[in-house]
Amino acid sequence: MVQTLLALAFVWPIPLFGRSGGERTNEAALQQLRMAFEAMDVAVVSDHPRCREPNLYGLYVRGSRQVVVCPRGDQSSTLRHEGWHAVQSLCLNNRRWLSRETIEQQLTRTDRAELRALVAPDRWWREAEARAIANMKVGDYLQELERACKPPGERPAV
Repeated sequence: MVQTLLALAFVWPIPLFGRSGGERTNEAALQQLRMAFEAMDVAVVSDHPRCREPNLYGLYVRGSRQVVVCPRGDQSSTLRHEGWHAVQSLCLNNRRWLSRETIEQQLTRTDRAELRALVAPDRWWREAEARAIANMKVGDYLQELERACKPPGERPAV
């Protein structure tokens, strides 16, 4: 059952290594991000039944146009992370956007530890890229979002 759910959705992982879950949401950033996703016809919802799970921050169900951001933790960070999974699926056709070097530079020590502990090697790049992108400042994230979701002929080479 758990493997089936993980196959269907990317889930913001349980905070194992020092995340308190008490991070504050930057409301202005959250609104900017929400507007950017809604402009792409991607709904951002917070009233999903899975938000009853105490350690779930958010999720993106592959193939949908919906990102779930549960009302806990830093919701703008969750939206950047889960939203990037939507970008990977909807805009990039499941291709990498960042180089491995860029991903490594953007990951925190906590990210690296959680990726080693929680993510299967065949899914590493997707999760690592989403975490790296989520660690960017909102303005930089929005630029990457715009570039990644341009029609393929208008996109820069990766």
